[in-house]
Amino acid sequence: MTAKEFIAGEIDKLNDLISREVNKESNLKLKKELSETIYLLSILDNHQINKKTIKTILELPDSNTGYSDYRIINDCESDNPDHWIEVNIHNEKLRLAEGDIIIKKK
Repeated sequence: MTAKEFIAGEIDKLNDLISREVNKESNLKLKKELSETIYLLSILDNHQINKKTIKTILELPDSNTGYSDYRIINDCESDNPDHWIEVNIHNEKLRLAEGDIIIKKK
């Protein structure tokens, strides 16, 4: 049994309790938390993120420059910014803002 399967089973039990009005408010809160956990576990699985693959997690700081974006660039093996290109993912330029996190893998 996987962690996701275990959590799904617990959600099923909570659904039964909720339908019978047993501690409904606290069980709804717990169900929401467990559903969020399954969602996050799926992200971790899809991207092979675990304690063995994470080098560091960074939170982008406030740039103190007003409303500014952080941009991800490919330096094209050059120190000359004229040769740099912005990274595109799914045909969109990747723009980050303060508070966004970056997970650097090993």
